[in-house]
Amino acid sequence: MKLTVNGKEAEAIDGMTVEALIKERRLDGACIVVEYNNRILKRDEWETVVLKPQDILEIISFVGGG
Repeated sequence: MKLTVNGKEAEAIDGMTVEALIKERRLDGACIVVEYNNRILKRDEWETVVLKPQDILEIISFVGGG
């Protein structure tokens, strides 16, 4: 199925959760925030939100620096 991740078209398998997408992309869940269809998801929602065609996700990473 097609969805949008960070402004780019992406593919996901049917039934995939937000958490599975994050793991597939090898992202560190401790350092990111996920916006799902204009709503910030709580960390404990990632495993229950099932992606649907045309969903829009913004995944924002935090990086430290000085």
